[in-house]
Amino acid sequence: MKKLALTFTFTTAILSAQEAGNDLFENKIRPVLVEKCYSCHSSKLKSPMGGLALDTKAGVLNGGNSGPIVTDKKPDQSLLIRALRYNDIPKMPPSGKLPDQVVKDFEQWVVSGTPDPRNEQPAPGASAGGPRTIDFAQGRKWWAFQPVTELPAPPVKDKAFARKWERSKIDAFILSKLESKGIKPSPEADARTLASRLYVDLLGYKPAFDEVEAYVNDKSPDKYEQLVERLLASPQYGERWARYWLDVARYAEDGLAGAQYAYAWRYRDWVVNAFNKDVPYNRFLQLQLAADQVPGATRQDLAALGYLGLGPVEHKEFKLSKDVIEGLYLDEWDERLDSVSRGMMGLTVACARCHDHKFDPITQKDYYAMAGVFASTQSAVRPLNNEDPNIEKRFIWARQRYSDLNGAISNLSGNKDIDQKSAAEKIKLCKDELAILKPELEALQTEHPELADLVAKTMAPKGKGAGAGKKGEIDPKEAQAPYVNAVYDAGLWLDGSHPDYTLVDLKPGQPRDLSLYFRGTGGTGTDKTIPRTFLTVLSKKPGRPFNSGSGRLDLANAIVGDAAPLTARVIVNRVWGESFGTYLVGTPSDFGDRGDKPTNPALLDDLTARFMAHGWSIKWLQREILLSATYRQSSKPRADVMEKDEANSLLWRMNPRRMDIEAFRDTLLRSAGTLDSTMYGPSVDLEASANTRRTLYARISRARLNDLLRIYDFPSPMQHSPARIDTMTPLQQLFVMNSPFIEQLADTLVKSVENESGSEKIRDLYRKVLSRNPTPSELDSALTYTNHAPLSRFTQTLLATNEEIFWP
Repeated sequence: MKKLALTFTFTTAILSAQEAGNDLFENKIRPVLVEKCYSCHSSKLKSPMGGLALDTKAGVLNGGNSGPIVTDKKPDQSLLIRALRYNDIPKMPPSGKLPDQVVKDFEQWVVSGTPDPRNEQPAPGASAGGPRTIDFAQGRKWWAFQPVTELPAPPVKDKAFARKWERSKIDAFILSKLESKGIKPSPEADARTLASRLYVDLLGYKPAFDEVEAYVNDKSPDKYEQLVERLLASPQYGERWARYWLDVARYAEDGLAGAQYAYAWRYRDWVVNAFNKDVPYNRFLQLQLAADQVPGATRQDLAALGYLGLGPVEHKEFKLSKDVIEGLYLDEWDERLDSVSRGMMGLTVACARCHDHKFDPITQKDYYAMAGVFASTQSAVRPLNNEDPNIEKRFIWARQRYSDLNGAISNLSGNKDIDQKSAAEKIKLCKDELAILKPELEALQTEHPELADLVAKTMAPKGKGAGAGKKGEIDPKEAQAPYVNAVYDAGLWLDGSHPDYTLVDLKPGQPRDLSLYFRGTGGTGTDKTIPRTFLTVLSKKPGRPFNSGSGRLDLANAIVGDAAPLTARVIVNRVWGESFGTYLVGTPSDFGDRGDKPTNPALLDDLTARFMAHGWSIKWLQREILLSATYRQSSKPRADVMEKDEANSLLWRMNPRRMDIEAFRDTLLRSAGTLDSTMYGPSVDLEASANTRRTLYARISRARLNDLLRIYDFPSPMQHSPARIDTMTPLQQLFVMNSPFIEQLADTLVKSVENESGSEKIRDLYRKVLSRNPTPSELDSALTYTNHAPLSRFTQTLLATNEEIFWP
C-alpha cells in the first residue's frame, strides 16, 4: 500500500510540473510568440525567415538554418535566449528588445525543459521549420540558365503562305505560333507607316514630310533595307538607343543626398558613342564595371564607370553610431548590386540580403559574396588625362580623405551635444593627419596643379566645392573640366572609436570581404567573412574567389562568361521589347521563378544564340528584327483575332503605342523646325525656354525630377528601371492644351506659313506636323474652323493629335 501511495505521489508531482510548465507556456510564452514572432516565423509561410517556424512544437524542436535554437535546460547556451538578450547576433525581435521580465520568462521556460502543450501540425505543403537548403543541381535546370543553341526553323502548315510572307527566320517562329491558334498575321503596313516607324524606332523622332515622300517615291526593290541601314548608321541612332540603356543604368546627375555629379554627362555621351560604334554588348558591360582594368580600354572609356559611380547615395549624419552608418552603406552596396544583377542578368539577387532567396537558387552567402565587390569599390572623380597610376591613386584618396577629415573637424567643433573633451582628442588626431597630408598637397600643386585644385575645392565651404553652381546646381564651366564621375578600388571600413562621431576609413587597393548581416542590418555582421565570388548557381567553378582588386573585372567576366546565356537572353529581350512594345519575357529584369516565362521560348533561344554568334552586336540584332515580316505588319486591330489574342502576345499585328516623352518632345521640336541637333556635351535645364536640344540632353535630377518628364512616365532614377509603364492622365492633356511650350511651338509654326494662302497654310501645317497632306474633308474642316478661330489654336490641335504622339 505504501508503494502504491509513493507511486501516486510521484506521478502527481510530474503531472503538476507539466501543468505548471504548460501554464507558463500558455500565459507567458505563446502570447509573445504570436505577437512578436509568427509574422516571420510561421509554418503557414512558404519560406519562414531563417527556416525557423515557431507556431508549432515541431518547429521549435527542429530549429532553423542556424541549427537548434534551444539547448536542453541551458539558457546561456540556447540561441533563442542569446538572441532575446540582445547580446549576440541575431538580435530578436528586430523591432526592439523585449522587457527584461519577458526575457526571464523565456529563460525559465528553457530551464523547465521548454514544455509545449501544442499538438498543431503544419498544414500539408507548409514548412515544418528546420534548416533550408538550396538544391543547386536542380536550380541549374532553370530555363533561363540553360545554354542557347541555334534551332531549326519550326515547320508551318501553310507552306505556300509562309514562302510569300516570311522575310527572316524570326517569322517562322512567329507564324508557327500563330498557326497553332488559327491566326493569320496582319498585312504589311503601307510605305508611309513603315518609314515613320523606322525613324521613331531608330532615331527617336518622326520623319519630315520630304523624308517620307522620298521613301514613298523610291522605286528600288530594296528601299526598305536601304533605309534600315542608313538609319542604323546615323549618329542620331546612338542618341535614341542610349536613352533605353540609361533607364537600365538609372542615370542621373546628382546622388540625392546633396552630391552633384558634375561630369555625369560624359557617361551619357559614352553610351551614345558605344551604340553608334556598335561596341559588342559583352564588352559594353565589361567596360561599365571595370573600364580601368579591361585590356585595350582607352582613357576615355573611364566614363563608362558612371554605371557604378553615378548611383544614388544615402545621406549620412556621421554623428550617428557606427551601426547606423554601416546600415546606410549596406543600402548603397545593395543598390549597386541590384542595378547590376537586375540590369545585366535579370536576377533579383538583392532579395537574398536578409535571408536565402525564397524562390531562386541564390543564398544569402551568394549575396554578400557579390556585395563585397561593391564594398571594395568607391565613387571617385577621376582625371581623363593620362596620369601616373600612383599619382592618380593618391589624388583620389587624398581628395576623399581631406573631405572626411575636414567634415569630422567641422562636426566635432563647438557642438554642445558632443563631449568636448573626447571631441578635442579626435579633432587633434584629424588635424595631425591633415598636417601630414599638407606636404603631399603642396607637391601635387607643383607637379599637377589641376589635380591639387580639385582637392582644394573639396576642402572649400559647402556650396563652393567642385561642381557647385547657382543654388547648388552644376557649374557649366566646371562640368567641362577633363574629369569623369567614376569608381576606383578601395575597401571601406568604419571607425567607431569615438562615441559621438563615425569616421570613414578608406584603404585604396585593399578589398573588403563582407560577412553575413542579420536581416541586412548594420552592426549585425560577424567576424567570419565571405570571399568575394560569383553566384553559385551560375558559376562554372563555384566558390572560386575574385582576386583582381575589388573583383569588378572578375564580376564583369563572370556576367558575360559563366552567365553568358542568361545575360544575352536579357538584352535580346530588352531590344525586342523596345521595338515591338511587348517583351518575349514580360518581366525584362526578372528571369527567375517569379518572372514571366517566355511567350516564344524557341524564338528567344534561337535569336540569342545567333546574337552571340554574331559577336554580341546590337545592330545585328536590330537589323534581324527590323527586316522581319513580323515587324512590318500593320497595327490595325482585327475583331476576329482580338477574341483569340487580345493582348497580341503572339504578335499577329504591330502594337500601337504612345511615344515616350523624349521622342514626343523631339518630334514636336522637329515639326516646328526648331530642334537643335547638336550632339554631346553638358546637360541643359529642360525648363529653360531657349532649350531646343534633344530631350536626351536634359539634366536628370533625383532630388527633383522635371515635371514634363514625370507626367509622361519617365522612370524614377532612384533605382534601376526594367521598363516604362505608360499611363494616360489629365495632366498629359492639360500639357498639350495649356503648356507655354506647346503654345510657343504653335506660334512658331504659324509664323512659318504666314505668307501663304488659307488652304496652302493648312496643307503646309499638315506637312510640318503630320508629314502628310490633309485629306479633302480635313482641309474643308480646317478652313471652316480657322474662319472663326486663330490659326495658332488649330496648329496646337494638330500638335496634340494622337497621330502626332503615337507610333504608326
